[in-house]
Parts: sequence; C-alpha cells; structure tokens
Amino acid sequence: MRSPRIAFNILLALVLNLASFAVEAADSAPTNAAAAERAKDVKPKKPKKPKPLNKIRIHVEAKRELPERSLPAIVGRTSALVFNCEKIPILNESHVENALIVDQPGGFQVRIRFNSMGSKLLESYTAAAAGRHLCIIADIDGEGRWLAAPLVRQRLGDGTLSFSPDASREEMDRLVNGLNELVRKEKKRWLR
Repeated sequence: MRSPRIAFNILLALVLNLASFAVEAADSAPTNAAAAERAKDVKPKKPKKPKPLNKIRIHVEAKRELPERSLPAIVGRTSALVFNCEKIPILNESHVENALIVDQPGGFQVRIRFNSMGSKLLESYTAAAAGRHLCIIADIDGEGRWLAAPLVRQRLGDGTLSFSPDASREEMDRLVNGLNELVRKEKKRWLR
C-alpha cells in the first residue's frame, strides 16, 4: 500500500518544482523595452560575399541539326539569338591558363588564355569550324547561362579567345577571379 502513496508524493513534488521554475522564468523574462534595447545592440549581419564563379564551357556550333547530338544555345537576354551547338564541349575550365577583363570602347571583353592542351584544341576546332560560332556557357549562381557566341573567322593559333559577354561587369569579375583561383589551386596541387 505504501508504494503507490510514495510514488504519488514524488510525482506531486516534481510537478510543484516545475511550476515554481515556470513562475521564476516568467518573473525574470525581459520586458518588451529590454528586449528592444538588446535588439538595437545586435550588429546587422554583413551581406555575404558572392562566391567566385569557376565553371565555363565552350561548344562549337553544330553543322547539322541532329537532336541527339546538339542542343539549343540561347545567347542574349534582351534580343536573344538561337544557335544549335554540339552537346559535348570542346573546352572547359580545366584548359584555362588565365583569364582577364579588357576594357574596350563601349564596354569590356573577357580574354581567356588556354594551356597547351587547350590551345591545341582551340586551334584545331577553329581551323575546322570557320564560319561557325563558338557558344560559351558559364555557371552563374547555379544557373547555366549562355554568355556569347563569337563567330570563328579564322584559325585561332595563339591559344587566346576574346568575347564580349552578355553579363554584368560584376559577374564577369567573379568569373575571371574564380577561373584564376582555380588555376592557382591546380598548380599548387600538382607542385606538392
């Protein structure tokens, strides 16, 4: 008979202790004025610095419109041009040696210099693709955006590709800095 009575007393003591803790917490809770005062002292968070962009792909315009081998490239946001280009890119960020932005009258250009392998690929594809376009796509904030489609007029034997992108200067600064940082990291990795 004693066991249920002891259990009841212990349970009652626990409930009373919890009630007293709740009353003390309510008494020590800050008033609205105190909460507002503390909210003023909290520093606003600085806006996050945008991530550098480091993914770029260069595709060649397709000779024929074969759905299994080509994909549409819509270049330009205001007056869009549509090209059919090969699905498989000929160059990517692993072929980049360095990148920079060159100021031009009326805007700017992005100039990408490729490493020895990228230079050979660029030379051979531009020799075979005279009269077609190179479609350039970059991953900007998780979205693939077609930046430019320069016309190939002649073989590019110097390993450099320049284009005027359909993007803001800030986005291209992030792309150029991201590509150059990627190259530096790869060089460090290979020198270890």
